[in-house]
Amino acid sequence: EDTARRIVIENPGLINEKIQTLKPVIDGFYPPRIEGAEEEIKAICYEKAHLIYGEKLPEIVEARLDHELSAIIKHGFSVLYYIAHKLVKKSNEDGYVVGSRGSVGSSLVAYFTGITEVNPLIPHYVCPNCHYANFAPGYDAACGADLPDSICPECGTSLVKDGFDIPFETFLGFGT
Repeated sequence: EDTARRIVIENPGLINEKIQTLKPVIDGFYPPRIEGAEEEIKAICYEKAHLIYGEKLPEIVEARLDHELSAIIKHGFSVLYYIAHKLVKKSNEDGYVVGSRGSVGSSLVAYFTGITEVNPLIPHYVCPNCHYANFAPGYDAACGADLPDSICPECGTSLVKDGFDIPFETFLGFGT
C-alpha cells in the first residue's frame, strides 16, 4: 500500500513540482504564410464569379465579394481559405467526396473557391448560357431550390435556381 501510494500519488506530485508551467497554445493568431495567398484568393474568386455571372458582375455579387474579400484579407484569413481551396480541389481531383459543414456555407468566397457548394446569396436565377441573372424573381423562397422552374428571357435556356440567403457574418462573426 505504501509503495502504491508513492508511485501513484506522491511521485507524480514530485515530478509536477519540477516541471515549468507552459502553455501548449500561445495567445494570438499565427496563420501559416503563403506568399501571394491574398492575390490568389481574389483571382480564383473573380474567375469563378465571372464564369457563373458573366463579365459584368451583378452589383449584389460584386458588393458581397468585395465585402468578404476585404474582411478576409484584413483579418489574415486569406491563407486559410487558400489552403482549404487547395485541399478540397486536390481531394475532388483524387475522387474523394468533400463536404463542408456548418457556417462555412455563409461565405461567398468559400463558394467561389470551391470550399463549399452552398451559394450564400439570396435566392435567384442565373443562366448558364448567357449569364442573365435575376436577384428579384418575385417569389418568396427560402432558397433557390424553392423557386419555380424558369426559362431565360434572353436566350431560352433553363435557368439555374441558386442561393440560400445566408449572411457572411454568420461564418467569421466579426464586425466587418
